[in-house]
Amino acid sequence: MEKVFVVADIHGHYGKLEKLLTCWRPEEEQLIFLGDYIDRGQESLAVLQKVKLLTEQGAIALTGNHEQLFLRWLTDPDWAHYLGNNIGGMATLTSLQRPEWRANTNEEIAQGIIKHYADLLQWIKALPLFYQWNQYFFVHGGVDPEQEDATQTEPRDLIWIREKFHHTPHKAKETVVFGHTPTPYLNESGTGELWISPCGKKIGLDGGVVMQGGQFNGLVLTKGSDEITVYSVVEEQIKTVTKKLAK
Repeated sequence: MEKVFVVADIHGHYGKLEKLLTCWRPEEEQLIFLGDYIDRGQESLAVLQKVKLLTEQGAIALTGNHEQLFLRWLTDPDWAHYLGNNIGGMATLTSLQRPEWRANTNEEIAQGIIKHYADLLQWIKALPLFYQWNQYFFVHGGVDPEQEDATQTEPRDLIWIREKFHHTPHKAKETVVFGHTPTPYLNESGTGELWISPCGKKIGLDGGVVMQGGQFNGLVLTKGSDEITVYSVVEEQIKTVTKKLAK
C-alpha cells in the first residue's frame, strides 16, 4: 500500500481505539500498532482481542515494554513491581480474570490466564520488535543512535530506550516512528501532540493517553511524500492536523 496508519500506546483504552479507527481507511492504508496495548486502562482484554483480530486481517502489531512486563509477571506472579501504580498491571489482570476461576492468589490468577488465554498469549509472545516500510522504521521504544543499521539495535533498546535516542541524531538512514515515551515529556509545550525531532528523523506518537491532558494519536504517512496527517482523540473528540516533515 502507498500509505500507513500508525497507532501507539493504547494502554487499555478500547473506546478511544475504536474512535480513532474510524479515521483509518483500510482499503488504502496499512495499519501498524507500536505496542503497549495493556496496563493502566480498564479495557486491556478488549484491546488485545481487537488488535489480534486486526492482525489476522493484515495489520502489523509490534511488541511494547508493557507486553514484556506482563509476560514476565506470568512467570513470577509475586513480582510486585508489575502490579504497582506506575506500571498499572492490576488493571490488566482485572480485565482478564473470570469469576468462575475463584482465584484468590496471584499464582492462581496467573494460572487462570495461562490456561484460558493460551492463543492470546502465544500471539503476544510472537509480536515482532520492529517493522520497516519505505523510508520509515517503526518501533516501540527507539533505536541505538550509533548504529547505521537500525535493525542491529539491541532488542532491549528497541523496546526500552529513551533519552539516548531522543537527544542524539541517529546514524540510520530511516525516519524512526516510535511510541513508549509520552510526547508531553518531549514537546516543549508539554502537550500530547505529535513530536518531531529537530533533525526531522524521529517522530514520537505516544500522546500520553493515560496522563492528565494527554491525547491518543494516529498518524498517516504516504510513500514518497513529506506530508503527514495526525488524528487525535482529545476529550472524546477527533482533531485532525496536516503538516509537512522537514527535509
